[in-house]
Amino acid sequence: MYAMSTSADTLPLRRLLMSKRSGETYHHGNLHDTLIAAAIELIRDKGPNAFSLRELAKKAGVSHTAPYRHFKDKNALLAAIAETGFKTLTERTRNAAMQFDGDPKRQLIETGVSYVELALDNPEITQLMFGGFIDTEKCPKENLDSEADNAFQGLVNLIESGKQSGIFRNEETELLALATWSMVHGLAMLITGGQLCGIADEQDQVRDLSAKVESLLMEGILVR
Repeated sequence: MYAMSTSADTLPLRRLLMSKRSGETYHHGNLHDTLIAAAIELIRDKGPNAFSLRELAKKAGVSHTAPYRHFKDKNALLAAIAETGFKTLTERTRNAAMQFDGDPKRQLIETGVSYVELALDNPEITQLMFGGFIDTEKCPKENLDSEADNAFQGLVNLIESGKQSGIFRNEETELLALATWSMVHGLAMLITGGQLCGIADEQDQVRDLSAKVESLLMEGILVR
């Protein structure tokens, strides 16, 4: 079975969950993070639609009215969790790219691998980020849109760097980035959905398959 990567302990999702599991109790100033950490655990146990804010408050060990100090309703809570997911995605892919500074091809491969690994580490949160569970008409979405844009912009910057280096094709940068994101995200969804059992069960298999898919994608965007 695929094992959770231990390389992301300092990233937002992991920070929240580690603080919750370490027995940190609520005090003024960390209620927001406590609620999000508890909500992530409920989402992993039940899914995003199967719990109420009252149940969340009970799990977090606070009064049933406490969640409303930070979240207008459950929809706003889910949006905040998705924001955290996009922050984690941005940081994790950036960290992967930084390890191969000056090598856009390797950067693209490693960010793709990192994306897939993150989705496997947090499948329920990934579904929340992309699955239409959040009604953006009923809550402010500026922060959510901003974090999603930041994640995409990191890929755009990487592609643009490769174009400037004469490595990637001189096509529209955003289009190349969208093609890359779509292919990697599709692979992540196939694996998390159990569609690739037998060839992507172990962490090494996932990493190898992700790198091969990215390499095939690379053939389509390299300068010829």
